[in-house]
Amino acid sequence: MSAVKSASTRRLASLALVAVLTALTAAVARGTHKPFEPTAPAFRQDGPADAPVVVAEFSDFQCPACLAAEPTVRQLRAYYKGRLRFVFKHFPLRMHEWARPAAIAAECAGRQGRFWPYHDMLYDHQDQWTNDKYDSFLTGYAKKVGLDLPAWQACRKDPSAAAAVQADVREGDDAWVTGTPTFFINGKRFVGKLQLAELGTLWIDRELKKK
Repeated sequence: MSAVKSASTRRLASLALVAVLTALTAAVARGTHKPFEPTAPAFRQDGPADAPVVVAEFSDFQCPACLAAEPTVRQLRAYYKGRLRFVFKHFPLRMHEWARPAAIAAECAGRQGRFWPYHDMLYDHQDQWTNDKYDSFLTGYAKKVGLDLPAWQACRKDPSAAAAVQADVREGDDAWVTGTPTFFINGKRFVGKLQLAELGTLWIDRELKKK
């Protein structure tokens, strides 16, 4: 019996040690992990460069949840205008067949200074272009926002546009983004419309009071 008790005690002690080491490792990781700091071309940013609050959104143009969050996003950008900088990050999900072509199309619109009008067209007409005729719709939107079509079409074939989208995806992966929309407000994560609307606004107000 004593041998059994001794073995059991050793196993419990080992498990306790593993638990302690795991907790310590997690604590160290939390302490050394830097808050997410978004980077993006100027055309994918809206608001003053020195704004006290920076909101980065990882988004997918085909994502219904992103569309649902869009009214809240636009309200925040308008309400906190001048005090908030908004940064759009591409994060097309693999499950969405037309999200990546749309992201590349928007990226190329941005290179002509028309990212935000094109961005709005994609969300406002999400139910229209998300099918196998997407290319004709993307081209139609390019015309509507006044793009130089030959230059835009050439950009869509330019590997650098796809690389810019993929760089955002890698950045999202590094920041543990697993779904869209995911928002970072001065480094703090909020996922989906409800968290942004109910908690994100409170966090923005809190951050503004600190400045």
